[in-house]
Amino acid sequence: MQPLGLIAGIGSLPRIVCETARQRGRAVAAVTFQSEAADALNGAATVHRCGLGQAEKVISVFKEAGVAEVVVIGKIEKVAIFQNLKFDVRTLKMMGRLVQKDDRSIMTAIIEELEGEGITVAKQTDWLPDLIPQKGVLGKIAPSAVQMAEFKDAMTLCRDLAGKEIGQTIIVKEGVVLAVEAVEGTDAAIRRGCALGGKGAVMVKSSRPNQDLRYDIPAVGMNTAHLLAECGAAALAVEAGGVVVIDLPAVAAFCDKHNIALAAV
Repeated sequence: MQPLGLIAGIGSLPRIVCETARQRGRAVAAVTFQSEAADALNGAATVHRCGLGQAEKVISVFKEAGVAEVVVIGKIEKVAIFQNLKFDVRTLKMMGRLVQKDDRSIMTAIIEELEGEGITVAKQTDWLPDLIPQKGVLGKIAPSAVQMAEFKDAMTLCRDLAGKEIGQTIIVKEGVVLAVEAVEGTDAAIRRGCALGGKGAVMVKSSRPNQDLRYDIPAVGMNTAHLLAECGAAALAVEAGGVVVIDLPAVAAFCDKHNIALAAV
């Protein structure tokens, strides 16, 4: 069988994809842009390190490996886009065609480059087990009536901001928005919001309207749970049917232990 291609960011999802591919009898040829991402795939895939601005090299890796299908998954730090990158000619041409350089525009351009070479970009959900919870309380601690009201209002705002390509996480407390995720990423938004609001803040994470499942499923996992506990947060709400919870049983147990209400809303 042809190997599966993988463009892997950091986090646990790329390795989960590799395990799914192994179960289906597929080897994995992975491209990573960060050393942390490469280390995480040790023993699970053939890993090739490339620069973010090396589109030609990325495509060459996949074509030489005989890849016809690619999964794009994991976190690639947004700030890297604005660092001192060396772009090859193909990347310069691709970026030059963009009117806007938001996440959606950049990822759509990358997908078009790959598919122009006959390489299909698969939906992330095709290569992940069932990790997206439906509506309900996910742990043993039910959110309070006040927290449920905050979840509802915050989720509406969060989806609106996500639709504007700003971010997919907000931190709130008592009706006050403490932090909105932007280019700094989720962890920094959590720290900033909880520092401003003190103990008892609430995190809400949503998907984008018309989420493109080929490159962007928002996710939370144990790292998020640990950070919320460290910062004294009281609750976490994810959008039902729209956000991945990695290792839900472990996340729920941890939240229960640290008195954090966990729900899909």
